[in-house]
Amino acid sequence: MEILIDEAGSFAVKGALENSWCIVAAYACPETERKKYESILIDLKRRENKDKSQEIKLHQIHELSYIKFLENLNVLDGVLLCTATDSSLNFEDLVKKHQETLALSVMKNIEKMKYKSGKEALRNLTSQIERLPVQLYIQLFCQILLMHSFVDRGIKYFVQREPESLKCFSWKIDKKELHKKIDFEDAFEKFSPALLQTFSLLEPGAKLDWCDYSSMSEYIYKKGEIPEYLIEKFPHLKNYEAFDIQKIVRQDITFIDSRSYPGIQVVDLLASGLRRLLKQEFKDNKIVAKLLGGLMIQESYNSPPIQLVTFGKEKKIDKGLADIVKIMIKSCRRMSVK
Repeated sequence: MEILIDEAGSFAVKGALENSWCIVAAYACPETERKKYESILIDLKRRENKDKSQEIKLHQIHELSYIKFLENLNVLDGVLLCTATDSSLNFEDLVKKHQETLALSVMKNIEKMKYKSGKEALRNLTSQIERLPVQLYIQLFCQILLMHSFVDRGIKYFVQREPESLKCFSWKIDKKELHKKIDFEDAFEKFSPALLQTFSLLEPGAKLDWCDYSSMSEYIYKKGEIPEYLIEKFPHLKNYEAFDIQKIVRQDITFIDSRSYPGIQVVDLLASGLRRLLKQEFKDNKIVAKLLGGLMIQESYNSPPIQLVTFGKEKKIDKGLADIVKIMIKSCRRMSVK
């Protein structure tokens, strides 16, 4: 299973205007689909008179050509997951408070570490989280929620249809600096697996009893196998099975330059398209909503398939955007095959 991740928008809080939407999106697909989405991307570039080796951005694409691109992706088995935040609704002081609370929760685990080196690593990690600029912290949190959405919903979706694709997980994330690792990437690699594991245990997603999970057996804690430090936090899970999220995420995760990898270019176009759609800037927002919604998985109780994140006040969306969201909900792929 390949999970491709990119974002659109700056996540900056200061001076953010109304409807300053920022997106983190993931395109998850079986490895067997790679050549198919690469071919769709090449067709798009050909229509826009771009060489197949060149990267192409949404602003370089005619709307009808982008619609064709989405129509072609809708035929494939890949799915789109998304978290979104409107920067104009995020308050800097509340973001910082959230950031401090998260850092403190990491510090609480220091005394549980047996070795000095482990304690020092946690102190360094806490410091990294605290030093992250507000906009990068928002992006980090949105990205972690997105990955949790894949573990919770994406696995349920694919285990019903292509369980063999869950034998391994390859995470590829757009790299921002070609020749160095930025603080965001370093903190993300160190911090996200542990936080994702905590999310999973706080809200354990039930396995579907009619599905075969044997292909991903190496990523599942069997009864009695959940580590003691996790049982201490969640004693009610002592005799439960659970996903080993750290292994799912850490085994194969790469920050990769979009210019060198077509899959990152695909998810970049999807993230940018979602952002433009939420800003209602397409000529035909309804058809784009239908096609982007058609790539997404149905949520429980027909909730919106886009996970909204806010660090401040909430605001009722206007009628135009509400209509767009309704189209996306109606167009989603059904979660259950039963």
